[in-house]
Amino acid sequence: MSKVVVGIIVKKDIEDSYLFVSSKTDFGKYTGYYYPPGGHVEEGESEVDALKREIKEELDIDLLKVKKITDEIESDVKDQKTIWYLCEVENYNFEFDKEELKDARFFTRKEMEEINLWLATKVLFENYIFKNNQ
Repeated sequence: MSKVVVGIIVKKDIEDSYLFVSSKTDFGKYTGYYYPPGGHVEEGESEVDALKREIKEELDIDLLKVKKITDEIESDVKDQKTIWYLCEVENYNFEFDKEELKDARFFTRKEMEEINLWLATKVLFENYIFKNNQ
């Protein structure tokens, strides 16, 4: 069973927006869908170190603080558990890895309704993020 860590990065502005990425990897029916940045925890690596490493590699963003918002949750991907974190960053400027990612940008809640969001992402936002920000 693999373990994946995912970071919710919120840009506080006139309206909150959330950073999502779309991978070049073939994810079957989820290919081209958007999800928060993150990746696999490697052997001997802590969840937080893995999250910091993955977000640095994919987006060149340094995380200042992280807060765990879920324990391991069954994933949409077979034999995978996902742990979700809320992340604080110093600034919102980023350069995404164009070899690994097709796109990366901030979306408002309204814009999120208009894009293909990974099902687990939709569920997490409804149950944890939007529920607490009503």
